[in-house]
Amino acid sequence: RKKNGEIRICVDFRNLNQASLKDNYPLPIMDQVLQAVTGSEMLSMLDGFSGYNQIEVSPEDQFKTAFTTPWGTFAYSRMPFGLTNAGATFQRAMDFAFK
Repeated sequence: RKKNGEIRICVDFRNLNQASLKDNYPLPIMDQVLQAVTGSEMLSMLDGFSGYNQIEVSPEDQFKTAFTTPWGTFAYSRMPFGLTNAGATFQRAMDFAFK
């Protein structure tokens, strides 16, 4: 449960992750990021609140994220934490959004 008493869903995606092709999209190297912004007149900082939850899981793949609870069977329509390629997918989306 969350601190506020709400139920926190935790899904074991190990089988899905083993069956997934690894996306080797590169994450930024912080030294290179800092070097790129050195000398800039302005710098913005953003907090990507619930960033993964902003990325849609394609409708044809949602069944792969299905899980069962005492209240029924559900599937994610937004990218959950725990998927092997979630980090790479999120980084690709950020690179697209900010370039």
